[in-house]
Amino acid sequence: MKISIEDKILEKYPKYKMGLIKIKVENTNYEKLQAKVKYENTIADKEHITKEWLEVFHDMNASEKRLPSVVALWNIIERFGELKPINYFVDSYNYISVKHGIPMGGYDITKLPYEELTLKYAVCVGVKFEPMGLSGQLEKIKDPAEICYYSKDIPVCRYWNNKDSEITKIDENTTKVLIMFDTLGGLEELKCAMDEFIEIIKSTSNVIELKCEILSKEKLNCEI
Repeated sequence: MKISIEDKILEKYPKYKMGLIKIKVENTNYEKLQAKVKYENTIADKEHITKEWLEVFHDMNASEKRLPSVVALWNIIERFGELKPINYFVDSYNYISVKHGIPMGGYDITKLPYEELTLKYAVCVGVKFEPMGLSGQLEKIKDPAEICYYSKDIPVCRYWNNKDSEITKIDENTTKVLIMFDTLGGLEELKCAMDEFIEIIKSTSNVIELKCEILSKEKLNCEI
């Protein structure tokens, strides 16, 4: 699978780094995972991370209702004290996202339309998108300032990390995923978050396949 970042994005956001984990598992222990997932709002630079990503969303002309995924998760925890359990992989990456302050998402690899994924500006304005949780309801991408993840010409996540598509949805039957880490922070912080995600998965499942990569202004694409 080829993963790439459009060079224009890194010209505008040179600090951006994309962490990638491709992983296949079997025999997941969801109860054991839930025992590990304890949400605590203790991250020191939460306000700084929020400010940086909200500036990016402003650049994309996103509405105030559109939030970076990690900010949306923090807001839910502040209101309810926890996140609602969803499934094995989503709970895993939500926990790491909240703890490390890194927007994250994931795709069921078997559902990706093509064996490629690119983070790029919405050059395909007018293309329709099926948002997760709203099966059958389509949105039209209208603004070329919007940044999306595309599988070839099909958008699978809007506004960078705001809304995933129904077509690549991870569910309780998913065993092979591509996990995305979007960060404007440091390399060591990203590596720490990726390592902790891997540790959680290894301690609660049998890992059959595992590959990791990091893309940045020094490396715009990879095969994973």
